[in-house]
Amino acid sequence: MTRPGPDQPRVRANDWRTLAPAELGRWVPDLSVTVVVPAHDPVHLDRVLAALAAQTYPAHLLEVVVVDDGSTPPVSLPEVRPEHSRVELLSTGWGRAAACQLGVDRSEGDVLHWLDSDVVPVRHEVEAHLRWHHLVDYAVILGRKFFAADNALDHLSPAELRRTIADGADPVELARGEVHHHWAEDVESETAGLAEAGARAMRMHVGMSGSVSRALYEDSAGMPVDLVLGEDIVLGYRLREAGAVFIPDPDARCLHLGESGVRRAADDVNRYNKPFIMQKVPEFRGHRHQLGRSYEVPYLEVVLPVTGQTYESVRLVVDAFLAGAVPDLVVTLTAEWGRLTEDRRLVLSDDDLELRLVRAAYTAEPRVRMPIAPASRSEATFRITLPRVERVPVGRALPRLLRTMEEDQFGVVEVVDDGRTVASVVRTAAEARARRTSADAATRAAALDEVYPTLRVTAEEAGFVPPDDVPPVKQVRGLAP
Repeated sequence: MTRPGPDQPRVRANDWRTLAPAELGRWVPDLSVTVVVPAHDPVHLDRVLAALAAQTYPAHLLEVVVVDDGSTPPVSLPEVRPEHSRVELLSTGWGRAAACQLGVDRSEGDVLHWLDSDVVPVRHEVEAHLRWHHLVDYAVILGRKFFAADNALDHLSPAELRRTIADGADPVELARGEVHHHWAEDVESETAGLAEAGARAMRMHVGMSGSVSRALYEDSAGMPVDLVLGEDIVLGYRLREAGAVFIPDPDARCLHLGESGVRRAADDVNRYNKPFIMQKVPEFRGHRHQLGRSYEVPYLEVVLPVTGQTYESVRLVVDAFLAGAVPDLVVTLTAEWGRLTEDRRLVLSDDDLELRLVRAAYTAEPRVRMPIAPASRSEATFRITLPRVERVPVGRALPRLLRTMEEDQFGVVEVVDDGRTVASVVRTAAEARARRTSADAATRAAALDEVYPTLRVTAEEAGFVPPDDVPPVKQVRGLAP
């Protein structure tokens, strides 16, 4: 099989059903895979490695990196294990995210496959994951998870388990006692296996048995190593913004030995995670609606070139956004800021007077950035670009437009007036996927329209008005002299 490149298939939103993966056992892989197993005082590692030793994926393309996250005693490899297995010791930081990141840093596999140290896979689990990665390099594969008691496989030694799984037995069927499925299956059944979930599919990213190409992982911001819980949902968001499509594969089955920590203390885990995840994942809008303030990762970025604009016109637009109905944003003002020197000059007739006034007005405003050009990919979920100071959203126009993009899964909304684009709103995840599936800028526009639908609306329909018609920003009560 050829490796994915700019001419790889373009999946629309999250509808992966247009892809045709190879039939298990009837294809020849060539991508290498690193299975990263984070481990802290693991109890079932011998069984996990025994099952990995029984995999149908070619042994010369499969390596297993067990990352010892401060175990006592230190982790050692059991006798029954895959041919290419090793232990790496986590010496900086702690927790699953830090351990997984070390596994990435200390490996070279084309594909990264996370597998927790209490998750026992079926023999074709790795193969099921990898067949998708041979089709596209932006797939995130989610394995099918079942849960059983800690001792559900204790009746089999690691050697017996390896032999039995290699012969075709399913760990789920081998388990003694009650077995129940993961809650994500209910969501999958309601959304045609996430194919109809659109951009919200990232919410189903649970890392205990997922995989991603190294290329996509490195294009994202990677693991949030500063978190010790909730890292899987943050990584899912980051991968989506890098262009990911999320695909649950029921053939990638595995058995989780013991009840998950989230399931044991769901309320406490959710309470702990909320303030941390709220900073990094704008996706969960309800968490942020409680109070209009700034967050580590903004929901919206507003880009405005200010060269050639008057200070008054720029301030009118910027203040309208800062005081508007979507406070969860940053404003990027682009110009050749570096040309503003402190040399002696005629202050009032300075050629760069307007730029100086703009810089002075917003130099201490944390929601305003002043680079030469915007980043190639926005850190926000959406980016609205105003080519010039011409039209501005008023009232509830902006939240209505963004809600439309969320609910109807638009990748781009073009706001036009007399045939001219006066504002362009782009979904970051859509633009990222378009870049992954197009060879150059000339083909990117077509790719963008193909991976997510585009909507064109008039300025009047969208509620965008001329700057002179923008109501004055209300003075904050209590601050007037």
